[in-house]
Amino acid sequence: MNRRGRRPGARVVGALLMVMFVGACSHERPLGPSTPTGATVLGGPPMESTPPPPPGFTLQPVIPKSQQQAQDTVIGYLKKTLQALPPGTTLDATRYGGVASVAPCKDIISGTPPVEFSTVGDLKPPAGTELGAIVAQVGDIWKSWGWHVYERDGFYKPNRFGYAPDGYGLSIEATSRPDYPPTLGGVSPCLAAEAAEDRSPFPMILGG
Repeated sequence: MNRRGRRPGARVVGALLMVMFVGACSHERPLGPSTPTGATVLGGPPMESTPPPPPGFTLQPVIPKSQQQAQDTVIGYLKKTLQALPPGTTLDATRYGGVASVAPCKDIISGTPPVEFSTVGDLKPPAGTELGAIVAQVGDIWKSWGWHVYERDGFYKPNRFGYAPDGYGLSIEATSRPDYPPTLGGVSPCLAAEAAEDRSPFPMILGG
């Protein structure tokens, strides 16, 4: 639990949503700003400075055509992350009430609330792994893909937020207890509310 009695993953997913996907929801403007912008964080400063993205980075969200497509893409990025970590590392969501969800994604342009797909779990590396170090390692993995990655204020540190050019995002955040594994979450761009549908079950535990 975080300082406000809410799951850390909920703050992670909420922040990713606010930072990246308001622009992605509009059908009246080019999809998304040229770089992710700062967001208001509950309990934090009103705005935060955003470091410049890597050379060649252009945010061009790929809007999922279905909830299943959004889920499959998020799973793909999570598994790709796990594959780059020490063997035996897993993403375990068994202690969370719901392993994945679809929630309203605020669209301030048209006023229509599309939805976004998100998930969160505990990143569990092999015994003896220094948990703070693995947060930085995950951030370096995302940077190697050409993602825009940085540490954000207003969240437990160390943390890393990673933004893909296609509008998907992953984040990893330490918890209030240094002996607890960090949370790893993923979120999709906004998709049309009518695209939300039944999907295959999301795995409670993911491996590389």
